Amino acid sequence: MNLNKPSKKSKPKKKILTENDIMKYEIASELGLLEKVNEFGWAGLTAKETGKIGGIMTSRKKKKKSEEIDEDNESV
Repeated sequence: MNLNKPSKKSKPKKKILTENDIMKYEIASELGLLEKVNEFGWAGLTAKETGKIGGIMTSRKKKKKSEEIDEDNESV
């Protein structure tokens, strides 16, 4: 018997959420898609739904970056 071999029933490793992951979940929740994501995973979304999330993420990132630049310019 090999004791080093992982069992087939081992739990999947939990992924550490990045800022992007957190933002994606927040937007999915705002759009009313979080339940669908929890049930079917991200692949369960339509292309339109995924694109909507991606577009909102992009606009928020741009806004955040411009705010950071404005703060840097004010401190100089």
